[in-house]
Amino acid sequence: MKITILGCGGSFGSPLAWQKTGNIDINNKKNFRTRSSVLINIDNKNILIDTSPDLRHQLYLAKCTNIDAVFYTHVHSDHTAGLPDMRAMSLINKKIIPAYMPLEMISEMENNYKYIFKGEKDYLPFMEIKQLKKIHKIDNVNIETFKHNHGSIDVQTYKIENFAYSTDIKKFYESDIDKLKNLDLWIVGLLREDDHPSHAGFDKIMEYINYIKPKQTIFTHMTALLDEKQLNDKCPPDVRPGFDGMEIHL
Repeated sequence: MKITILGCGGSFGSPLAWQKTGNIDINNKKNFRTRSSVLINIDNKNILIDTSPDLRHQLYLAKCTNIDAVFYTHVHSDHTAGLPDMRAMSLINKKIIPAYMPLEMISEMENNYKYIFKGEKDYLPFMEIKQLKKIHKIDNVNIETFKHNHGSIDVQTYKIENFAYSTDIKKFYESDIDKLKNLDLWIVGLLREDDHPSHAGFDKIMEYINYIKPKQTIFTHMTALLDEKQLNDKCPPDVRPGFDGMEIHL
């Protein structure tokens, strides 16, 4: 399995804007972060988690010309607004691409992107909504999911074999965290060092890591308040910030 972090930035990206660099060193290329999405290649299948607003550029840099399925974490636009960029993937491969999403997302996505899912005037549909279940099978690939809390809404954690992805996390529900034990890799959202109403801060995420004990942990969904080198220096060897284009082989 190859996992590519297409983007690891928060909703603004990093840096925020021209000469609005927050706390980052702009001489470090790893601090330039597009919005968060991840590509998993397993058993010759390309599975995409979220369609960030920067998706076209991300897939171009990843040299990706085919997506077999898209899985959504939640409805926020920094995780969905790149959806129109999937049209090229559909046209190149002459297929309708399935988009798996939780029930609470479906009506909003259908309303916002009617031409994509239903077609409109001269536009033929190029994706199909499928309601998310706890376990999906894409050929021989098992994809498990459960909800975690993101402030006022819920977000999906995804688990594929010994890899899991949990972006935009404030807390787990009940004993769901135990489902993440014995991971080889956990990619988890870390918005900033201190707590946020919808995101856990560094100390809480480290508590989760120390409990789960994955072999390695990589941070994603980082704002310009987090400098890559400074964050790396304060982390143990098996925990580190991600960067755009980062590839991990499991």
